[in-house]
Amino acid sequence: MLPRRCDNGGTSVRADASDLNSLPEPADICIVGSGAAGLTLAARCAALGMNVLVLEAGGAQAEPGVQDAYAGELADPRVHWPLDTYRVRALGGTTSLWGGRSIPFDPIDFEPRPWVAQSGWPITYDEVARYYPAAMEAAEAGAFDHTPSAPIVPGLDGEWLHTTIERFSRPTNFWTRYGEQLTRAANVRVITHAPVTAVRLAHDGNSVDHLEVATPNGTRWPVRARAYVLAAGGLETARLLLASDDVVRHGPGNAGGWLGRGYMCHLAATFGMAHFTGAPNSIGFDYERDAEGIYIRRRLAPTPAAQRQRRLLNATVRLHIRDANDPSHGDPVLSLMFLAAFAVKYEYSRGAREADRSLGPYLRHVGNIARHPVQLFNFVRTWGVKRYLASRRIPSIALPARDNRYPLEFVSEQSPNWDSRVLLTEARDALGMRRLKVDWRVAAADFDSARATYRLIRDELARTGTGTLDYDEAALEDALLDAAAYGGHHSGTTRMSDTPRDGVVDRDCRVHGVANLYVASSAVTPTSSQANPTLTAIALALRLADHLQECGA
Repeated sequence: MLPRRCDNGGTSVRADASDLNSLPEPADICIVGSGAAGLTLAARCAALGMNVLVLEAGGAQAEPGVQDAYAGELADPRVHWPLDTYRVRALGGTTSLWGGRSIPFDPIDFEPRPWVAQSGWPITYDEVARYYPAAMEAAEAGAFDHTPSAPIVPGLDGEWLHTTIERFSRPTNFWTRYGEQLTRAANVRVITHAPVTAVRLAHDGNSVDHLEVATPNGTRWPVRARAYVLAAGGLETARLLLASDDVVRHGPGNAGGWLGRGYMCHLAATFGMAHFTGAPNSIGFDYERDAEGIYIRRRLAPTPAAQRQRRLLNATVRLHIRDANDPSHGDPVLSLMFLAAFAVKYEYSRGAREADRSLGPYLRHVGNIARHPVQLFNFVRTWGVKRYLASRRIPSIALPARDNRYPLEFVSEQSPNWDSRVLLTEARDALGMRRLKVDWRVAAADFDSARATYRLIRDELARTGTGTLDYDEAALEDALLDAAAYGGHHSGTTRMSDTPRDGVVDRDCRVHGVANLYVASSAVTPTSSQANPTLTAIALALRLADHLQECGA
């Protein structure tokens, strides 16, 4: 491979596939994908002395022609985002647009729970938790300390509800985080515009012979390594395995039929209005910063005891701002959010883009701004510094309510569901790969748990005298479906299991039945917790690096 020069004068081993005049030399570890898991894994394997090759399908930035490979079909467009949103095919992957929430899974998530179908991991919480501190460091999210400074609502914490916190990354683009380190390392090669289109198994199906890479000039490369790690995300990893069915019918690791099944995101909706009785300044609504300057925010969640006794899925609620799309709020900041929706990434403005934007509501929003120009100016000045000029950005707009009334932003895990799945269609992308179809489904038990969680919060507010919760329980199911599968939390499509019958990868994230093929992704999580999957995917990648060293990859 021909070396390039970095801008700082050092020798780089990052190259674009179009510039190579020969095949990449075999590596110890070949990693497919350069998102949070892939780059963290690459950095750790390199530090352990392994020769690492990273293949990224995109370039330095997202490109429409490359991004089109993510487009696919939805069984129900109402309940799932388009497949080319919340995913970025470029260096750094989706970390170029994530919000930075860095939250660990909970011990209860790893346990077999009789009320949660297909629950229970083949590894324990402690086996993952030992890697959480390093995962927090990788994400630049501060210490592995998720102890709240105070209750979110004084007097509400107890046997059934408790305050938890979420920590936030910068948010960190992982190519910015690791790019220079990796491209300067003598034992790492990063190749862009090198999409992997197939995993080619040996004739007996028990190991990978090579990966097939589509080059920019239309030829196909065989790329070889001792071990291969698919770190292409919860959807694309499953797609690649499903497409690699020439030796093993239905794809590697699919002996039990689970490949592409058990697909989870999170259930979420901003639903219900809480009215607290305490002093407004006692409610833990706003962002806090710790001694390192890390942004932290408090949340409310059912305790493990409540989950066990009331047979609940793991869930949490955040206090939210009023609906920006409804001009009756009278707030100039919220009205500006509505008017500026099309200047914000689709992933963060879908609700406002799809709201009523007819002339009447539009003029009422303009009126809110016209009546309060000083308030809006002061907010924009402060927000601009915290959001766009600071090295660590404030995660979102937080406007404390003067009347002590807050909508609840509900987020819950899904129970693993065989019928919730991704599969291949007959349509093909420009590289000849069959496109994905997503059939994301929600089980009746998931809705039952959401309703029970709302009742628990309502009853505890009343019992403790800390407030009231107003909501229409009959409308909750539709609200959850209208909000759609939550963001980019694609999980479970290559679930971890003890046996090939029950999943796709084993406790070491190795694809069942294939000696040298691994997955580093939230795709391996058997259950999805209340937490964003990124931190756990990073922790599992670090754990995988240690395993690869131990087995001599």
